[in-house]
Amino acid sequence: MRILDRLVLTESAVAVGGSTAVLLFLLTAGNVLKQVAGAVAAGRVDGWEGLELILLLLPGLLPYALPLGVLTGVLLAFGRLSAQHELTAMKAGGVSLGRAARPTLVLAGMLALLSAWLNLEAAPWANTEFRRLLMGAANDNPAAVIVPGQLNRSFAGLVIRAGGRQDDVLSDFWAWRVDDKDRLVQTVHAREARIVRETSAEGGTSLRIELTDARMDSRDGDPTGPASYATARTASLALPEARGSVGGVFERKLRWLTTSELLEGTDKGWNLPRDATPAQVEASKSAVRTQLMAHLAGAFSVFALALLAVPLAVKVGRKETFVNATVGLGVALTYYLLTSAAGWVRDPDLLPEAVVCLPALGVATAGAWMLSRTERR
Repeated sequence: MRILDRLVLTESAVAVGGSTAVLLFLLTAGNVLKQVAGAVAAGRVDGWEGLELILLLLPGLLPYALPLGVLTGVLLAFGRLSAQHELTAMKAGGVSLGRAARPTLVLAGMLALLSAWLNLEAAPWANTEFRRLLMGAANDNPAAVIVPGQLNRSFAGLVIRAGGRQDDVLSDFWAWRVDDKDRLVQTVHAREARIVRETSAEGGTSLRIELTDARMDSRDGDPTGPASYATARTASLALPEARGSVGGVFERKLRWLTTSELLEGTDKGWNLPRDATPAQVEASKSAVRTQLMAHLAGAFSVFALALLAVPLAVKVGRKETFVNATVGLGVALTYYLLTSAAGWVRDPDLLPEAVVCLPALGVATAGAWMLSRTERR
């Protein structure tokens, strides 16, 4: 049995590892192009910080790659064993499918525990550090938030564009101030501009733009009226409060909370206003409980999908990678659709923390039922 276990474990581990690596690469590449490459190209972070950002992406992306990687890998491994009649030989020797799949299910259980740790500890820390690193780069050089040639809407009521940037100096600087109805009330153009950070006596911070060779066109009080013009060799423009993480402390998302923070939130709530009503407090506690159970359900799905993949691979009975990958993609899409639908339930009276666990439990139940039927044949 040791030789048999080693064979099945090797087949499963290689297939699962390869599938997960491919999926993780695709997810990482997409996020690198979307977030990291832009920050490096804009000069917000240097090359080493860009590499650090990529490494910080991995703990948050691995829990998404693991379930589909395990599903596809087990389908590939048992599909080959079935197509090459090795499972038939095992059955003829008195080894049931459940016994043959034991090493694979043990591996899936260990990966589920890894996924739980990633969801509850490593990923929240990595996501927080990722945002903190980007914010720290913006704090060191506020001008880094401006990408030359692109419109920047990070500041409420203000649209900014710069033709170029050299360190902290913005060239061909434009700023358009709009009212609450998005009507233009002021246009500012300067040959050069610098964004500087000011600290008040109370310890607060604010951003200000120092302009060189500036021209301002204003429509005070009447956006549709005639404009007044002014020019200045030097001028200063105060920036309104920034949205998101620019120039301040970024707001952490609920899924970025660690286990201890989630447990505290189930007792006290999370991100509540000072005058929160009892209904708001209960809704907040329910949201925290739901997020905690979503992390655990996501980890359990690694084992559940492996349990489903074993009899499914035997039923398909194909060794071709394309066929098994297609089957795995179809099952994974169905599972993720069910998970998304379960996440729409927010009413505390409907117990969303229980509903979010139903897809994973349903997959595990279906897998156990299919495995028992396959063994009886």
